[in-house]
Amino acid sequence: MDKSSVHRTNMIGGGEVGAISVDMDKRSIHETNSLFWDTKGTDVLGETALPFYGAFVSEEKCKLFGDVSGKKMLEIGCGSGHSLQYLGERKASELWGMDLSENQIEKTKQHLTACGLSATLICSPMEEECGIPESYFDFVYSIYAIGWTADLEGTFRRIASYLKKDGVFIFSWSHPIHKCVAVENDRLVFKKCYFDESWYSLPCLNGS
Repeated sequence: MDKSSVHRTNMIGGGEVGAISVDMDKRSIHETNSLFWDTKGTDVLGETALPFYGAFVSEEKCKLFGDVSGKKMLEIGCGSGHSLQYLGERKASELWGMDLSENQIEKTKQHLTACGLSATLICSPMEEECGIPESYFDFVYSIYAIGWTADLEGTFRRIASYLKKDGVFIFSWSHPIHKCVAVENDRLVFKKCYFDESWYSLPCLNGS
């Protein structure tokens, strides 16, 4: 199989957890994901961003970053820039962000400018070489974005190359149980096997 293609069970659209068979190559995946964030990203501006890693988990509680003053930071999937703002206001020395959505990159630029901050921003899929320097960053992090990769192993290799020798990678993503359950009559009902690793889709936050 061509390494640029991905053959897995996928789900496009729909509101209930489930799956159908679809062949998609990486380019198609990138185009689909980019289109989603270009058109729907405004609906979730700042929805999941530092200091929160997700529900019930925050930097204030966990102290995963600690003191970031003077540190070089790279965010994978920078979204609207709220996490970069959080770290910039804590005196990180350099802010870098990448996102596959041009619209999100523009939102980040506007948001940081309004906050009196600046960052080096790159529009690119996280799996691809895009000019980010190697062995450069103290922290690389991703808040609910790493799951949008079309090549997890390749993405992790790239992230490892960006980090300094003693650099740290921090990321958050939803628990696998989320793909298995759906709400029926105010009850959570299992709709998918926990060990089924096929792709899945959930409705947007606004219900569309």
